[in-house]
Amino acid sequence: MKRSMFFLVTFMVTLSVNAQNLLPEKGNFGIEIGFKPFSESTTFNLIDNSIKLRYFLTDYDALRLRVGFNWGQTRETTSPSNRNKSGYGNYDLSLGYEHHWGVSDRIDLYAGAQAGCSRFLAFYYDASGNKYETTDNNGHFSGWQFMGGVFTGIDVYLWKGLYCGAEIGLVIEQSMEDQSSYTFAPTAHTYTTAGFYCEPAIRLGWTF
Repeated sequence: MKRSMFFLVTFMVTLSVNAQNLLPEKGNFGIEIGFKPFSESTTFNLIDNSIKLRYFLTDYDALRLRVGFNWGQTRETTSPSNRNKSGYGNYDLSLGYEHHWGVSDRIDLYAGAQAGCSRFLAFYYDASGNKYETTDNNGHFSGWQFMGGVFTGIDVYLWKGLYCGAEIGLVIEQSMEDQSSYTFAPTAHTYTTAGFYCEPAIRLGWTF
């Protein structure tokens, strides 16, 4: 009898755990990263070198903020007296809105819109030690990029607060390059691009 009662209680607890709603609620805050576990690179890289933050205004509406940062430099030594150095990096910030539809206790669909900007910085030292601050020696320019777009995605909650997901969207970007004072630098341009994106990676986040 005691053994039967034990199994009954265990079964009821298991059902209650499995039946609980794992979806986010009003006032929840979330942090998310996206990474590519199956890329050819042996390094661990975040998508766009950024993290994504969420705040749920209601059970169905959320604000999102993406913050990104990337910086690197290279040195090329062709002789003891010739050491070229260049660097390139970017800083990203975008703000968006999401509307969510919980289709089950674990699956959350969402759609929304976002807009943001990126600042690109490049520099180059030539063999004489002269510094040029709007380009490097690999064809990168300093400049600005402005973006806007719409998106839709899915989050699958594996545990309370823990989810993975995927996202696709349409984005329009306008890039404006700063003209370099470097004599042999290509001419700077302003150009606009548009297209669909799909994050070929794992989105992993925690909502609390």
